[in-house]
Amino acid sequence: MRVDPGSTLIELVIAIALMGMVVTGVLGAMATSVTMSRMSDDQAKVEAVLGNAADRLTGYAYIPCPPGGSDGFGGYLPIVQAAAAAVGWDDSTVAISDIRFWSPGVSVTSGSWVASNGLSGGECNEAASLTTSRTLQKVTITVSSPEGLVRSLEVVKSNVFPRQQ
Repeated sequence: MRVDPGSTLIELVIAIALMGMVVTGVLGAMATSVTMSRMSDDQAKVEAVLGNAADRLTGYAYIPCPPGGSDGFGGYLPIVQAAAAAVGWDDSTVAISDIRFWSPGVSVTSGSWVASNGLSGGECNEAASLTTSRTLQKVTITVSSPEGLVRSLEVVKSNVFPRQQ
């Protein structure tokens, strides 16, 4: 009968090192998978909030002359910020970064978006029969996730009244 001499220390160290490399690779892959899943979830939430905010803004009443006000965006800001609640985020994650007004040029193709619509006083009411150039607003909505992902979307609002005969 032959006696098993056992394993040497070098064989044991090599076996442990190889197992360590395999475990490290598996753990690294799992960590990457978790990180990618979190990023994907974050991106999906940002897109959902952005879409919800755009829908809310589109369905909200048109404001002919958005006043500066406390939010600086004529009452539109609280409407779009309410979209953050759908994913449990703070209102500050949704903002309106800009409002522009269409200013037509000499031809249809030469117009541009400007910072002011040029209306004032009595011209700024729902009953005014406004022209298309004065009733187009481009509102830029920006959503920032708590993890730092930022996306923006531009929504064009209009309130073109049919001509009264």
